[in-house]
Amino acid sequence: MIEILRLILPLLLLLYFLVKGIKSPLFFLGIPFLIFMRESIFFSYLKIFSIPGKLLVILGFIWLVIFWILFLIIRIYKKPNKIYNTLQLNGLDYCVIGLVIITLIGLGTTISESSQLTGVFKEFINLISLFAGFFIIKNWASFFEPEELEKFLLSLVILNSVAAFLYILHQGLHFKIYLEKEYLTAIFNGQIITRTFWFMPQLPFLAVAFCLINWKKNPFVFTVLLFVNSIATVITYFRSFSIILVSLFLLYSLLIGLKSGKYGMIVKNILLYSLSGILFILILTKVFPANTNYIIDRFSQITNPQLARGPNNLDIRFTMSKNVISGIDDNKKIIGMGSVTEYQTPMVSLMKESLADVVWTGVIFRWGFVGLLFFIFLNIFSVFKAFTLFMKSEGVVSNLALLLLLYIFSQIIESFIDWTFMSEHGFATGLWYFALLSLLLGYKNSGTSPDGNKYLLN
Repeated sequence: MIEILRLILPLLLLLYFLVKGIKSPLFFLGIPFLIFMRESIFFSYLKIFSIPGKLLVILGFIWLVIFWILFLIIRIYKKPNKIYNTLQLNGLDYCVIGLVIITLIGLGTTISESSQLTGVFKEFINLISLFAGFFIIKNWASFFEPEELEKFLLSLVILNSVAAFLYILHQGLHFKIYLEKEYLTAIFNGQIITRTFWFMPQLPFLAVAFCLINWKKNPFVFTVLLFVNSIATVITYFRSFSIILVSLFLLYSLLIGLKSGKYGMIVKNILLYSLSGILFILILTKVFPANTNYIIDRFSQITNPQLARGPNNLDIRFTMSKNVISGIDDNKKIIGMGSVTEYQTPMVSLMKESLADVVWTGVIFRWGFVGLLFFIFLNIFSVFKAFTLFMKSEGVVSNLALLLLLYIFSQIIESFIDWTFMSEHGFATGLWYFALLSLLLGYKNSGTSPDGNKYLLN
């Protein structure tokens, strides 16, 4: 039965996005996300989307470009006369353009200084796909009204919820859903605890934020989705994931209260979520007793260092980052090492090992401290703009701004324990949330066109 699921599920998901894409080509964008979520939904089982060898790391980018071109061809054939966004450049775009320039300089420097160029151009394509994907996604989505964008994001939430449910069965209830080997196995309170990172759901905080924002539209459905994604998030056993999960509930309550001006609502919602959280923990304790005690034990290690088994995770992460940064050539620390590979310097292997735990290690290594400043400004500007747009707009634009604000907040925290936008198999879609926010800043928030579409610009 499970073997059939492994074969049928990726085909059904692919068929869904293809069929939806025929009617609304924005949904073709879902296929690069299927590639990004690879192992969690068995998408690597589809051979056409799992090319072995050197092309695997840029596979998502290749298909992103293919389906973007397909969308452009469909658009030319249908000859639509509508565009829903100004696509004017803003602070987010300028940051990405700055990073593109640094990447190009890095490639030139590597070519001029290295006699061995094996893998350099492939690595350059991988790095540049991070920024090319930003502009492709922004351009792609600009031809659709915000309501259609919201429907597409809902499809990603459902996709992640499917992966979350399978993850709960595998990691929580120990059904053998996935064939890949677990990252870590431990015995706790006489029971086996497994930790699996490669096939965990990849967009848990998007799903949680989306369910919170849209809960009133369908309380039953979004409660179920919220519950499934929350459980999956907790049983990753990342302490930071649980902290982010709680923070999203609190931040959502705070922002909704601030916008409405009903400050009593903030207190009311925090109390409501606190009670719901207690109930959630009680349910987890009954359904997953060993798992719940394991994550509680991990939190106990923070407050009581004597219980810790080994060094603090953050200490290790920062030590490794420091070792990588100190190993960068002094003349390269400003704009980074560029698109070098293991063939040019053995430091790349150490960097990749550290990058999986702290994305900023890879940022400094590839783009230097100038690139780090661009990324810092990208995050700060995004938070400010998303908050301002949420407070000043209404309806779907306001909801999308809040969704992206919450998600960016989650990614800022997650960046210190994960590779986030520099995920080895997700460069092409790595900056998708910044791309959508940049797009969102161009929507018209008032007035209506003759055909009743209030976002139509020309």
